[in-house]
Amino acid sequence: MQLQTSRLVTLMLFLVIALSLAACGQTAAPSAQGSSTPAAPAPAPAASPAPAAAPSDGKITVEDAQGTVTLAKKPERIVTMDFSFTDMLITLGVQPVGIADDGSPALFMDAVKSQLKSYTSVGSRYEPNIELISSLKPDLIIVDINKHKNALPQLKAIAPLLVLNDFQADYDQMLKNYIITAKAVGKEEEGKKRLQEHQAKMEAAKKKIKNANMTVLPAVVNPTGFFGHSDHSYSGSMLKMLGYTDPLKNDTAYPQMTLEQLVETNPQALFLMPTDKVTIVNQWETNPLWKKLDAVNNNKVYTVERRDWSLSRGMLGSEKIAEDILKQLGE
Repeated sequence: MQLQTSRLVTLMLFLVIALSLAACGQTAAPSAQGSSTPAAPAPAPAASPAPAAAPSDGKITVEDAQGTVTLAKKPERIVTMDFSFTDMLITLGVQPVGIADDGSPALFMDAVKSQLKSYTSVGSRYEPNIELISSLKPDLIIVDINKHKNALPQLKAIAPLLVLNDFQADYDQMLKNYIITAKAVGKEEEGKKRLQEHQAKMEAAKKKIKNANMTVLPAVVNPTGFFGHSDHSYSGSMLKMLGYTDPLKNDTAYPQMTLEQLVETNPQALFLMPTDKVTIVNQWETNPLWKKLDAVNNNKVYTVERRDWSLSRGMLGSEKIAEDILKQLGE
């Protein structure tokens, strides 16, 4: 009997010791995870360095028309020196604080104007108000390498510049400018996504267009001049991208033309972008030579908004051009 009792006590003692050891093992694991020893980091903290993929100093580096531009941080107060740059920012969800709008908000296309909030007009695109720009305390100014070349030193003294080849740019260059701008304002991924959407719209437009290879000429007309937009220009190159033929075959983007030269070029369709209510075309229409144009005889002379076809060289402007083309020549 005593032997059985002794065995029972021994067994119970063994169980108590085993349970004690098991309990120690369970508490040991958490204490190891909480250790500051770098040789055995815990899984959760190991994920924390992920944000370090971006530069630790927050700098943004891009290549513009003049070389490498490094911005200290994502810009928040941007001044745009042309309508095309404003178009680009609006599609990226960025509001400029200042715009060179020639003192006329009416020059913004509707799709831009409807999304544009309050801003300060900094004067003419060709003669901006430097003091006013400085007072806005911008951290980025977007400029054209040709149009603003005389003002670059003054503007550079105010804020970092993003210099783009815009005024002489064709459609493909505009797309490149868009991605450069998107990266500069910290919206590179949004820009790539919007570009894909735009390209899908253009491909859809191509499929709906009729009379491919028709000779089509866009032109800006003012009271004293007619300026054809060749396929080296923004609107002319876009028409070429859509499948139309440039009748100018000119090495310059915006050649000024006489009525005689226009008759010799003889486009099958004309898209006129007037700067004023009365232009040189009103005078030409009374000339017998005007009636020799195929576009006139085909009833394919159209008036479109210069702000859509020429000023707003961006995603929204391009999509409006495609819309106008489809309305008049497609479907």
